[in-house]
Amino acid sequence: MPTESGSPTESVAPAAQAAPVYRGYSQAELDAQYNQATLVPDVSGYLDAWNAESARVRESQDCRLSVPYGDGPAETLDIFPAENGAGGVPVMLFIHGGAWKALSKDSFSYPAAPFAAAGAAWVAADFSLLPDASLDEQVRQNRAALAWLWRNARSFGGDPHRLYVCGHSSGAHVGGALVQDGWRARAGLPEDAIKGAVLVSGMYDLEPVRLSARNDYVRLDEVAVRRLSPIHNVPERLPALALFWGSGELDEFRRQSRAFAETLWARGHRAEAMEIAGANHFDMADGFADDRSAILRSCLGMMGLL
Repeated sequence: MPTESGSPTESVAPAAQAAPVYRGYSQAELDAQYNQATLVPDVSGYLDAWNAESARVRESQDCRLSVPYGDGPAETLDIFPAENGAGGVPVMLFIHGGAWKALSKDSFSYPAAPFAAAGAAWVAADFSLLPDASLDEQVRQNRAALAWLWRNARSFGGDPHRLYVCGHSSGAHVGGALVQDGWRARAGLPEDAIKGAVLVSGMYDLEPVRLSARNDYVRLDEVAVRRLSPIHNVPERLPALALFWGSGELDEFRRQSRAFAETLWARGHRAEAMEIAGANHFDMADGFADDRSAILRSCLGMMGLL
């Protein structure tokens, strides 16, 4: 049919919608949900602050740096004993984030100050990063770090019967994998070696990670997803557990924490779960060193130091 100007009309097909990949997200939308730059495009301010305060703490506090817990060059710990110098103090093992592929323990000495002052040892772990290592290997290394602490905590005043784990982002995922059953007996540890865990802004179901652009370097298949997802491996006996996330995080990260908490509750476990108002993904890491933060209070309370 001609138009008023006399030229024929063109039939324009509607734009095709991208097929959903996961929970209604298109591929581009899912990739954005697992890319922190979507909400915080420049993290340099956080990294600069963490690095500067961490360097100050290493200069000002008693510490043992890059203590080997295994044979690999990345398998080292920074240990910050409690200030009081007494033996038998609780020990907190921290597992850093960085999407499994970035950062190191060197940026995370800064929480040692409030922990040491409260009477706890702070231990920051290094480990191999993806894609040079597999995620299975990264989990194995952190389990080996925990086993080393079990055997050597007394050497820096720690109590092997008071071991705790905390982690942020991908480190929270690995911390959740430490809580899983099945590995401690093989390592010669008692099943209750971990007395508590504080997991912050983590991923506990790796299926959407497998389907996202992150899988270019995480390299998960469906079997690995089941093996390495804490939400699919909830132990019958759970240590004290607290989950935190920020209201300013990506929707998928908020959902991941809520879903993990709900799974734990459905299995009859008592777990603390809290959303921190106004906090983005990187603000949440500051909570380990902030006296006003529920994260630090949860850690110290879990260890009996409040």
